[in-house]
Amino acid sequence: MKKTLVHLGLLIAVLIVTTFTQSCTKLDEELYGEVTPANFFKTQEEFISALGAAYTQFADYASGDLMNVQECSTDEGVYPTRGQDWDDGGTQRRIHLHAYGTEDGYVNGAWNFGFGGVNTTNRLIYQFTSLVESKQVDQAVADAYIAELQTVRGFFYWQLIDLYGNVPLVTDFAKADAAPATKSRKEVYDFIVGDLATAVPKLSKSVDGTTYGRMNYYAGQTLLAKLYLNAAVYSGTAEWDKVITACDEVINSGKYTLESNYFTNFNVNNSGSKEFIFAIPYDQVFFTGFNLAVRTLHYGSQDTYNLTAQPWNGFCTLEEFYNSYDDADLRKGDAGTLTSPAIRRGNFIAGYQYKASGGFVMDDGFEKPNLTRTPAPLLGDPDGAKLNLGNIGSGQPQINELGPQAYRQSGVRVGKWEIALGSHPDAMSNDYAVFRYADVLLMKAEALFRKDPNSAAALALVNQIRTRAGVPALTSLDGKLSYDMAGPVVAGGELFNEIGREMFAENHRRQDLIRWGFYNDVAKWALPFYNPGDVIKTGAYLTIFPIHKDKIAANPNLVQNPGY
Repeated sequence: MKKTLVHLGLLIAVLIVTTFTQSCTKLDEELYGEVTPANFFKTQEEFISALGAAYTQFADYASGDLMNVQECSTDEGVYPTRGQDWDDGGTQRRIHLHAYGTEDGYVNGAWNFGFGGVNTTNRLIYQFTSLVESKQVDQAVADAYIAELQTVRGFFYWQLIDLYGNVPLVTDFAKADAAPATKSRKEVYDFIVGDLATAVPKLSKSVDGTTYGRMNYYAGQTLLAKLYLNAAVYSGTAEWDKVITACDEVINSGKYTLESNYFTNFNVNNSGSKEFIFAIPYDQVFFTGFNLAVRTLHYGSQDTYNLTAQPWNGFCTLEEFYNSYDDADLRKGDAGTLTSPAIRRGNFIAGYQYKASGGFVMDDGFEKPNLTRTPAPLLGDPDGAKLNLGNIGSGQPQINELGPQAYRQSGVRVGKWEIALGSHPDAMSNDYAVFRYADVLLMKAEALFRKDPNSAAALALVNQIRTRAGVPALTSLDGKLSYDMAGPVVAGGELFNEIGREMFAENHRRQDLIRWGFYNDVAKWALPFYNPGDVIKTGAYLTIFPIHKDKIAANPNLVQNPGY
């Protein structure tokens, strides 16, 4: 969040921090589940504060369990097991190999993310509704807040049906069932789109500081477009025309546009980007939770960015995905070489790394050869102590294996969001776009393509994105898939690849793979692995995650998803 932009998101964030600060110093128990007239909000300021509570749940969206389930199950990202680091009982390998089960922690975390948001919005809707019924607040005043909360609730339910398919549908607070039963994915989908159809027209059409970081009319339309885009997966019936209609509401408003510089969207000072339709206003002090830097950077990267803490050397992208970018693509960036650091910023941090003060970053713990290792010899990191992320140009794989002995330097890292010099890598201040205008263009392009594979309008939309990236326009949306360049040309393959390149690391890839029918191609991108017991699993049932065992134990009315 930036000092130059005073908007309601800041107010909400400050209120959130105030709440958290009080809760850390005041040890008296406060029962949030008990709602009485005494703790109802009554003033405009209290209404805004209440909305802030609904948005706090988004703190966990950009990284953590949500990122694990949406990115690490795909060809886009992975946490290799580097010796003792990132083993985590095999859970990181299982998600990459689609071998996840009912005990994996991120399955529980993503569920908590969704239902935490649902519960909070249900409570607030109940409170606003009660205020109207008791004639303490006019219906017209409450309607706007309730509609916004319904839209936020729709977002969380969208995540839940996307990840788990069949989930309980709870819309009440005071009379909510303590052990709600599982509803079908289609039933919940129908509820979400019906609820949004009522709520979204009531949302503000303002695009300024009063709606930044909140669900306005266009964010609601983008949410609807997302649901319709995946409608065939969620409900069994494609809704391509509705995707186009919802996207056109955003596009034809004229209130959003592509930034001329792609990285304007990912700078530390990126508040108010013209592409942001719905953004999370992270702040290193007032609203933390975005910690991708600490997850992806090498331990030695602390010297490159003068970080106040050492990163964890984890998340990185796969070789085939990195290579799907043309070298001229402005989104790819440069790799550091033996003679100079990378000059051009990109989505990735690759190659030799240099200290901010000059000189190579060194990694004295680099892997030595072990040619007697079974079942496969370990060749050793060929670059020695000089930190070379991805081993670019070494002739060896960028990630030698999934585990147990992935090289400490293996894997190209995420540099999409600017890393502030001298910052703490566990608390990034870059705002995070959940919905971005470029995605709206690509969603419309896909819907047009699905209706007509030869659509010139679809091609033109994709080429808008490519023009900004500095790469030649496509003449066809067909092509080989980025993770299977030895395979056949696939209808829409280049469209699929372009969606991946533009939306990299923005929690989209799993949805894309499932919608395009590629999710079960996991063996084509899975890294080699040598851990006893590790297996690749395939099957249609894996497109939705299991419900964690603890949730099943706590609620006997939950029905586990098939196959688990």
